[in-house]
Amino acid sequence: MCNKTKMFEMCLLVAVTAALLAPSAFAEQKAYTEGGIEPGFVRIFNGKDLTGWDGDPRLWSVKDGAICGKTTKEKPAHGNTFCIWRAGKLKNFILKLKFRIQNGNSGVQYRSKDLGGWRVGGYQAEVCNKQGKVGFLYHERGRGWMAKVGEFMVVDKNGKKKVVSKVADKDALIKAGYYKEKDWNEYTIIARGNNLVHILNGLQTIEMIDDDPKGRAMEGILALQIHAGSPMTVEFKDIRYKKLPDNFGEAKLLFNGKNLDGWTFFKDDVKKAWSVKDGAMVNKGKPGGYARTTGDYANYVLRLQFRHITKGNSGVLLRTFGEDKVWPRSIEAQGEYGKVGDIWNIGDFPMKTASNRTKGRHTKKMHDSNEKPIGQWNQYEITLDGSYLEIKVNDLVQNTATECWETPGKICIQSEGAHMEYRNIVLIPVIR
Repeated sequence: MCNKTKMFEMCLLVAVTAALLAPSAFAEQKAYTEGGIEPGFVRIFNGKDLTGWDGDPRLWSVKDGAICGKTTKEKPAHGNTFCIWRAGKLKNFILKLKFRIQNGNSGVQYRSKDLGGWRVGGYQAEVCNKQGKVGFLYHERGRGWMAKVGEFMVVDKNGKKKVVSKVADKDALIKAGYYKEKDWNEYTIIARGNNLVHILNGLQTIEMIDDDPKGRAMEGILALQIHAGSPMTVEFKDIRYKKLPDNFGEAKLLFNGKNLDGWTFFKDDVKKAWSVKDGAMVNKGKPGGYARTTGDYANYVLRLQFRHITKGNSGVLLRTFGEDKVWPRSIEAQGEYGKVGDIWNIGDFPMKTASNRTKGRHTKKMHDSNEKPIGQWNQYEITLDGSYLEIKVNDLVQNTATECWETPGKICIQSEGAHMEYRNIVLIPVIR
């Protein structure tokens, strides 16, 4: 390899690192991007040593490609202690890592404060060998437990906690084997403004909207925990994260789980298709039409859980504009069973999709269907940021579009044949 090529690659690496990592005392920290990492992610542990990480050297080391925290009777932890990532702070992000714990208690701290002496305080994703507990959200040296496994929690402006819904049934998660005891597990932690999500081995364990201005944290350090107490061993590897934009507004629920306040219908008879049961918005599929938000929205991340009770068609209409009719000018994120993730262009809505997957108004999804069987809950996550559209189904990007017309519009849910249920409809504004 010639010197010019080497110099170019070094400059490129420096540029990528500077863009993704905040300045710190560990200026030499590199973005480890080799090894088939997901697009947009950077590795923040090199698998060889603790470069960029800072913990009690008696207790933390690197072994077999993993950060290892270990206490014994001879080398106990003097209180909860942490191995802190010193190469930057996390604000809005997707963090992915694998962990394994043999005994004891641990956690992944994020958006936390450095309290000195390898002590931190802030949000913690629980790590332990207890089914039904691992995956919950705790606030270390703060407000204590925040959301137990299976809960959708809202914390109001006065700091009062209220469980408003379920993201999953805890017993069903345990039955599905959401946690592999004493084996490697993968955490995904997502933070966008005041909205926090934990996912363990592909199954969501909690979600929270934190409206408490005094108690919440919007930015902070990342750290790994050794809990005080009995001897323990915990390991972490494959640690990588994706920086998300800084411009998220205050997340809010578009459906309160009790009634259809905040929603209306393009015709009175369509209302007959809709009801609320067990915290879910229920649609029978007939008569045809749609429920729509009373407000208009242009740029946002829309998260919602849905399930098919019967096979059939439905969809989510985005940036709906103009005359009420079947169907109004909009972008449709398809909801038909087996085809969730497809895009339909309604009313010649200005947008650009992949030509190799588009036929007429229809753009097929990128991958085979990753929907769950009839009766099980799925996660739809739809991002509209300026002219860009991204559609995720169960955390997999299934479609994208560009040059989308940026116009405020209603968010609509179709009644189009399928008996379906919806819950946890969250809108996170993108401020432009």
